[in-house]
Amino acid sequence: MLALVGAGSGCSDGSKGAIETFRNPPEISSSDGELRVKLTVAESTVEVAGQWVTTTVYNRSYTPPLLRVRPGDTLHLELDNRSNAPTNEHYHGMNVSPRINADGTASDDIFVHAAPGTKINYKVAIPSTHNAGLYWYHSHQHGSAEQQVMGGLSGGLLVEGLTEPLQRLAGITERVMLLKDIQITPDGRVPADIDSSAPTNRTVNGQTNPTLVIAPGETQLLRIGNLSANLYYRLQLGGHTLYELARDGNRHTQLVASDEILLAPGSRSEVLIQGAAPGIYALKTLDIDTGPQGDTATETILATVVSQGEAREPLALSTVLLPPVEDFRTLPIARKRTITFSESADGNTFFIDSGNGNGPVQFDHNRVDTTIVSGTVEEWTVLNPTGEWHVFHIHQTDFQVVEVDGVPQPFIGHQDNVNVAFQTDGSSPPGQVKLLIDFRNPLMIGKFAYHCHILEHEDGGMMGVAQVVPGPAQLAARRSSQAPGASGGMSAMFKSLLGRFAQQPRPLDGDAMAALQEANVCRVSP
Repeated sequence: MLALVGAGSGCSDGSKGAIETFRNPPEISSSDGELRVKLTVAESTVEVAGQWVTTTVYNRSYTPPLLRVRPGDTLHLELDNRSNAPTNEHYHGMNVSPRINADGTASDDIFVHAAPGTKINYKVAIPSTHNAGLYWYHSHQHGSAEQQVMGGLSGGLLVEGLTEPLQRLAGITERVMLLKDIQITPDGRVPADIDSSAPTNRTVNGQTNPTLVIAPGETQLLRIGNLSANLYYRLQLGGHTLYELARDGNRHTQLVASDEILLAPGSRSEVLIQGAAPGIYALKTLDIDTGPQGDTATETILATVVSQGEAREPLALSTVLLPPVEDFRTLPIARKRTITFSESADGNTFFIDSGNGNGPVQFDHNRVDTTIVSGTVEEWTVLNPTGEWHVFHIHQTDFQVVEVDGVPQPFIGHQDNVNVAFQTDGSSPPGQVKLLIDFRNPLMIGKFAYHCHILEHEDGGMMGVAQVVPGPAQLAARRSSQAPGASGGMSAMFKSLLGRFAQQPRPLDGDAMAALQEANVCRVSP
């Protein structure tokens, strides 16, 4: 075992001949435009952090396969639920359809569920224009998401092409680092009632403090994802600068140099590092305090980085020019909204106020909280009047952070997750972020969620339902397709959906009917 030097400073002693123990997750890559994978959800006994734990995982592994796809691919995923609880799948950060497909498969639809002993077939069409970067898949079963994700129901998803426009980065070593934590009771199970402040076992691809080797001056790409249910990470690599290339699967306008990166639950950061002087360095998550109503977590070493071997000429990162990114501030704003996260005084019940006149409410999948016209950009101000951090996340799209607590932010790119600071005291304003959210992708038409990505809070009710409805351009195209003599695409869709549901020995349920209505293949009178 390598001895670490205090504060991650370099030291030549013990750094020669270190053996790398870090491993990327197992992976499956697409071929000929598609990726086919089966995930079996079942209780298994697996080893994590040197302990045996009986928990519900995918394919009998705490670290399921990393899914590698390319823009334009189709992901075919069969979710076979052999556990004793319902579950489903969400493709976090992906800009794809939230609806039921014409053939009865699901796209990124969190309103469908696999009951114990049943399956869901997902078919996710990835646009040819999709951003390259790190994403992830995980259970989004409301009421059980915290338990299922902490237990292991999460994995990585990579859309290839992040560095393809950056020829100076061609051939550099790429490391995928999926951060997961798990609490284990004395009888070897995940607690039935999770305490988000309790000690937890933090892993990198299921490993505890693996060793990574880098040559002095060598440039490597670390693709880091926070796949935890509730835990924040404050990342620091002693003796090294972290040059963030992308956030949440969105390439920046420029490299952003930092000594420390905060990753809220669900966030991803893709960073370049350059090997420091020969020595041993600690990749840490620093102490975390999410506020007087929130949680604390102590500093932990996640991995050991050893700089050794023949020195290389450092790549001049200032010469790595990133492609332009659209600045949403140049676009017209169709509507402004205010979203407020709130909670009970004891911090056990969570609410969301979508500014629609309903006041603070808890999640109800039958209620649409926010209706948005496709083809627009909106400004959302997210307020946090509570005594702890919250994390705003929206499905199917990305946003641009333009203000944090009233301070304008420089434009560096887009993201799908953002931390919202707590209200410091009763005389201070709430924590606040102001976002410009892009609803122009026509694939977004349908229903999806926005919520706090601390899964304890999401399960507790801090989630709303958005519905994107067709704009004038889509309505005109739809009328044209339905004109006499037009091709029968909608008729084929109608037949496919009705054929699927006709095979079921029960009436159409609400989700099925909603799918038919949103596909515009039938109309139902109020």
